[in-house]
Amino acid sequence: MRNKIISHLTLKTLKIFCTSLCISSYVIADDAKVNLKDIEIANSNSCQTVNAKPLTSSNFGKLIENNNLKLLGTAKFSVLFWDIYESRLLTSDGQLPLSHPCQYSMFEIKYLRDITKQELIENTVAQWQHLAITEKEYQPYLVALKNIWPDIRAGDQLILLNNATTTLFYFNQQKVGEIESEVFADLFLRIWLDENTSEPTLRKQLLGELI
Repeated sequence: MRNKIISHLTLKTLKIFCTSLCISSYVIADDAKVNLKDIEIANSNSCQTVNAKPLTSSNFGKLIENNNLKLLGTAKFSVLFWDIYESRLLTSDGQLPLSHPCQYSMFEIKYLRDITKQELIENTVAQWQHLAITEKEYQPYLVALKNIWPDIRAGDQLILLNNATTTLFYFNQQKVGEIESEVFADLFLRIWLDENTSEPTLRKQLLGELI
C-alpha cells in the first residue's frame, strides 16, 4: 500500500502516549472500558510514558487534556437531505496521523442514523475500492471487522484509537476489539484522508490547517 499520509518531522522530546500491545490479530472485549495503561517503550525516539485516564462519557475531555490529544478538525457527512454521521480527528502531537512512530491518533464517529454492521462493511469495502486498494490488501481485515463492529443505532459512537502498530475500537466508550497491524490504521484512515477520497470536503474539514 502506497500513498500514505506521512510527514517526516524532527521532533523534540514530547510527552506523548505510545502503546504497543502484543495480541493476536484481534481481541473482542466483554465489558472493558477504554483504559490506556501506562506503557514505556524504549526506542530510538525515547517515547514518553503518560498517565492515561479511562475514557468514559464523564471524563472524555480530561482524557484529551491529560494525554495531550489535539483536535485537527471536525466534519459532518450527509447524503442529500439525510445527515449520516459527525466525525472528528485528533492526534497526540497535532500533526497528521501516522506522522511519527510514537504518535497516536483518535478518529471518532457519532452516527445520526441506524446502520447495520453489513452496511458498514460494504461501505468500507466500496471506499477502499474507490481508492484502488486491492482486495489482497483489505481482505485480511474483513473477518476481524465483522467480529468487532456492531449494528449501529442513531446516537451511537464508534472510536478508532491507534498508534503505529495497534488499532483499538471502542463502541459507546466500551472497548470492543483491536487489530494488531502496522498498516491497518493507515488503510482505514485513507477512506477520509487520502487525496483521492470520495469526500474531499470532509478531508479538508478533518485535516484543517494541515493541508
